Amino acid sequence: MNKRFLRWISVILPVIFLVTILGIVVYTSSGKISLISILTALVVIFLGVIVFSNWIFSFIDLREAEISRRASQLEALNTASQALTTELDLGLVLQKVVDLSRELVRSRYGALGVLDQSGKHFEQFLTSGISEEESKHISGPPYGKGLLSTMLQNEETLLIDDLAAYYSHLDFPKNHPEVNRLLGVPIKTKGKVIGNLYLAEKLSQTDSEEIVPFTGDDQKILEMFAIQAAIAIENARLYRQIQQLAVLEERQRFGMDLHDGVIQSLYAVGLMLENIQRRVDKDTGMSREGISKAITSLNNVISDIRNYILDLRPQHFQGRNIVQGIEELARALRANTFMDVNVEMNTIDPGQLSPEQTVEVLHIAQEALVNVQKHARASVVDVNLHFENGDLEMEIVDDGISITPERIENPSGNGLRNMQERAALLHGEIDIAPRSQGGTEVTLRVPIDDLDSR
Repeated sequence: MNKRFLRWISVILPVIFLVTILGIVVYTSSGKISLISILTALVVIFLGVIVFSNWIFSFIDLREAEISRRASQLEALNTASQALTTELDLGLVLQKVVDLSRELVRSRYGALGVLDQSGKHFEQFLTSGISEEESKHISGPPYGKGLLSTMLQNEETLLIDDLAAYYSHLDFPKNHPEVNRLLGVPIKTKGKVIGNLYLAEKLSQTDSEEIVPFTGDDQKILEMFAIQAAIAIENARLYRQIQQLAVLEERQRFGMDLHDGVIQSLYAVGLMLENIQRRVDKDTGMSREGISKAITSLNNVISDIRNYILDLRPQHFQGRNIVQGIEELARALRANTFMDVNVEMNTIDPGQLSPEQTVEVLHIAQEALVNVQKHARASVVDVNLHFENGDLEMEIVDDGISITPERIENPSGNGLRNMQERAALLHGEIDIAPRSQGGTEVTLRVPIDDLDSR
């Protein structure tokens, strides 16, 4: 049933009803009412019904137009909000916010001021609707004083139809486009204002050159968009923080691997060459063999550095299980020093550790043994790996110079810190302490359940 049919029904039915009533009145009055009076009454009734019908349907038309307009605004708001969610780069999100808000409310100019940590000044000010050529001639973005400071202080929406009358001193930069109508809303997240969204010079729906006042509906739709903008900005900021944390973690991993792998390998090569230098005159054959080993070690270091450049894991310890890796470290220490290196790990099942976990444990063992070689002046080193109470335990004990509590609390290098961080990656604990009879004891405990579940 369409509106035209309803319009006729609203006229015809009341007329029929009133004519019927009028006929009954004439019939019961025994013809005392004149025909002219009856016709006049009918005309008046008919005109009244038409006027009433038109009034009712004009009201209905207005309501339908209002509903259609609001539906269009909500659809535009939904489209703009969806467009924001497709982007995670903070810079692009900020520019999209100001571009989409200008399209949403149909205004000539738009701007977004992003506040600094103090919340008193703008650290970024993005615009929309101003050409690159116009931007070149503008002296600079606003700092957050004068008119714009009003919103910063009150944290409320600002709707002005006549800027010149509202504010005596307009603090627009030099060569800024002429602006006389302004709508500004704050962008809030977690109860804190993070920026202000400004629209200027609303355009007519029928004439793109005609400037009309902003309406209360414009204010409502922009305030709703500001809520979506705040969510998008916060998501983009969190995404940027996650990226920065990932970069920092990767740098930390590179630093640990460089220190525990490449640098330690270079240090070992240096010790080998020092030993060869002392023996070169006495034992040429052994010196030649030592130089060959040093060259092989340097080639391995070069391979590791190349892998870092290509963003790959270093080759050191790759492909070795825990037993093979510990034995290799022990052989290297025996070859480069005069220490007795005793290894006990008969109860260890290498299959209980993944390759990644094995590398972490071996790096901890390597750092502990290198510290003994560099600082302890020890004659005996004991390395013991075993399972106890559901934990993997590794003990490295020497009989040399004890580590001091000060060095444990405030290490001068990265070695001790790297050992602690690698233990944390394994969900384990590491204890480094001096022995009462001299020397240092390093104890690593890693829960087997955690290893199996990772």
